[in-house]
Amino acid sequence: MGGVIMVMPGSKGSRLHKKLAALQRRAASGDLAAAGQAELLSRYLAGVAEGDSKREDDRVKVLVGAAVLNLLATGRPVALQEPADLLALMERWLVRPGERQAVLGADLRGSAALRRTLGLPPPRG
Repeated sequence: MGGVIMVMPGSKGSRLHKKLAALQRRAASGDLAAAGQAELLSRYLAGVAEGDSKREDDRVKVLVGAAVLNLLATGRPVALQEPADLLALMERWLVRPGERQAVLGADLRGSAALRRTLGLPPPRG
């Protein structure tokens, strides 16, 4: 079949991760062909993950932008001095569970995408 690798949406490439682990095991025992394939697959999976992160970041930007535009359209002031102000706005604004998860995260302290977008470190455990 050629060297085309496809990742199905939502699969997170679990089959590909298993294949990568198998290739890495073979490479560790001296198989140079497996080492080369493992390197290529590793780069591919990193690119897929980077694309996922960009989509998550873009979704956060669109949702935050919609909330801010709504404030402006309704004549209310936009006063977001601290990240906590933004979290409070988004907690009031977002209704759909998927959107709340995308922006606020499970702990309501900001999703990884929101924290990346704002340049904040990940929350401490």
